[in-house]
Amino acid sequence: MKSALKTGRQTRDLQLASMVIAMRVPMMMLEAMSEKGRGAETHRAVSEKVAASVDGVVSAQISLMNSAATFWFDVMRGRSPASLVSEAANKAAAAALRPGRKTLQANYKRLVPGS
Repeated sequence: MKSALKTGRQTRDLQLASMVIAMRVPMMMLEAMSEKGRGAETHRAVSEKVAASVDGVVSAQISLMNSAATFWFDVMRGRSPASLVSEAANKAAAAALRPGRKTLQANYKRLVPGS
């Protein structure tokens, strides 16, 4: 069940990403054709990506540090080290993607017409 929910979330994210790109590209093309050059939407697109990347790296590092801090306690409780490492990697990956997912959803809500 968990994998079905994860797959659904990934599919939704891919759909949202393509919609945000489709809504953003025409705006960025108009900005590029203007005499000013880079406009507000282009600046926002780039700065959001950088901020989400940095937030994702920091979130992944914090997640790995938390997993490392509890690793030996979990091993002493009888949990498998291999499963703990796998779980730590999955948690870190999810933490790294979370800031980008939040930015993507906010962009979709902002760019969709009528909202």
